[in-house]
Order: sequence, then C-alpha cells, then structure tokens
Amino acid sequence: MLGTFGACALLAVGVSACGGTSAPQAAESTPAAPAASTQSTPTPTATPTPTAKAYTSEELAAIVGQVRDAADRRLSVLPSADIKTTLEQTKAMIASIDVKPAECKELAAASAVPSVDGATMAMGMSTDAGTGAATALSLIAGLDQSFLAKVKDQPDQLAKCSSMTMTASGMEIAVTVTPVQGAGSLPGTVAYRTDSALPDGRKQSTVTAQVVKQGVVLTSVASGGESEADAVRRAGALLDSAAALVR
Repeated sequence: MLGTFGACALLAVGVSACGGTSAPQAAESTPAAPAASTQSTPTPTATPTPTAKAYTSEELAAIVGQVRDAADRRLSVLPSADIKTTLEQTKAMIASIDVKPAECKELAAASAVPSVDGATMAMGMSTDAGTGAATALSLIAGLDQSFLAKVKDQPDQLAKCSSMTMTASGMEIAVTVTPVQGAGSLPGTVAYRTDSALPDGRKQSTVTAQVVKQGVVLTSVASGGESEADAVRRAGALLDSAAALVR
C-alpha cells in the first residue's frame, strides 16, 4: 500500500512542480530618464516580508499525527526511512515513464519529485478495510519560492495536460486529469481527479487536493470510498485539519 499510495501523494507534489508561470519578461528599453532634480526625494520604507517558520521533519510529523480521517481515526505517521524509500522508488518510476503528448513529460519527469530534496517532510495514511477508502496526507516545508509559485499556478498547467498516455514497462495507461470543486475551505486550494485506465480494463481514480500555507505545501490524496464526492470531501477535510495546525 505504501509503495503505491505513498507514491501517489509524492507524485501529486511532482505534478505541482511541473510547468508553472514563466518568469516575467524584462521590461522593454525606454529612453534615458532626465537628470534628477536637486530636490531630495524621501526613500520609501520597504515592508518586510514575513518569514515562514522553519519546520523540522519531527514537527511536521507531530502535525500529521494530530490529523484524523473521516472515521475520526488518527493518521498513521510513516517513519522517515519509509518516506525516503518511497521517494527513491517514485523517482525511479517517474524516470522510466514515457509520456504523450511529449510536452506533458514534465508532469512525470524525474526533475519534479527531486525538487523536494533538502526540504523537510512528513506523511500519514489511513485505510478503511470495510469501504476500501484510503487517504494520505503529506506536509513539505523548506521549498524555495519558485516551487511554491508553481504550486499556486498549477491549474493552467493541468489544463494543458488533461489527457495523457503514459507507458511504463511496456504497459500503456491512459490518464485524464479533471479539476474538481469543493475540496475543503482554504483559499487557493487546487483539487483535481486523476483517472487511469489500465490495458486489462481496470480503472483507478484518485482525488488530490493541495494548498500552500505559511510556506508549507499540504497535499492530501483520497481514493476508494462511496463516490467521487466522498473522496473530495475526505481529501478536503484532511487538508483543512492539517492547515489549522500550521501556524
């Protein structure tokens, strides 16, 4: 379960790292300004930018451990060694995937997940054997501002690659990405459903919700359960619960 679902939570972070808004173009050259007058102009005082708290992995794990799933059970916090193993497996998996159309390769490129190298992170999971519902939550802190900006800009990028074909180990998988609404209550939350059609006719669907708060990237992934609406509700609830603890 960890190898598959944990990778999904990490892949969600990788997806958000793709594309993003390009850097603003340099302003066009303008005629030289006239010489400054002899009158002095007061220098405006810059408003300091609040510094996000530098969370350790242990502090993030403590937050994850306080979050409860839809059945009011605390999430099982994954040991850091398991997260590291899953991350390495995910990197290898992404590197081996061929994506069409080619411009969407960055959604699964090996350069996406490694962008979290050097950051601190924690992950928790919950499964319900009775309903088949599964949820995962990951918190990542210490990412640079360019990465955080791409997380916020990802809706445009997901729209460009809403339909893809991924080939891994000779298996071709059709993947569609569809935005969904109603995942939690936090401003700036991005949520989408990923549907994968396997060659043998099986279909897999997950709902991912993601938001940035105080410099921390919060990602929740939900699958199974009663319906898509149920998965959206569970993913949003995890995100809201975790965000309330990030200060």
